Amino acid sequence: MKKEEIRKINKLRALFPSSIKVSISRAENGDFLAQIHTFPGIFTEGRSFSELMEMVNDAVRTYFEVPKKLIPYMPTYIPPLQVAQRLDVFPVIKISKNVTLPLSISEKVAVNIADSSHRELVMVARKSGIEFS
Repeated sequence: MKKEEIRKINKLRALFPSSIKVSISRAENGDFLAQIHTFPGIFTEGRSFSELMEMVNDAVRTYFEVPKKLIPYMPTYIPPLQVAQRLDVFPVIKISKNVTLPLSISEKVAVNIADSSHRELVMVARKSGIEFS
């Protein structure tokens, strides 16, 4: 990448505020609507919450007239998880469901597990004669 392109990227990135104020609402048809208060007069919409977030970022990039080839180098605004949860779109806060997962003892399985759960599973596995680490 040329030095001039790097300077252009840095100049554009410096225009992006560290956060933006956005009002999000639902339309009657279920679509999501956003008003970006940080940039007066900017509105956008999306069929899903995820699409709305893409459109909000697109609107900000358009506001700053970011060339298409430089978009991958620009910051992306991501809402806090609690925003999606308040809008009841993603993700579910807690799931309580019992499931049975059959496993042949001769097969090996790799799973990422939280440390607190890992210790408990190791103890149960050892009591059952299953190798678990």
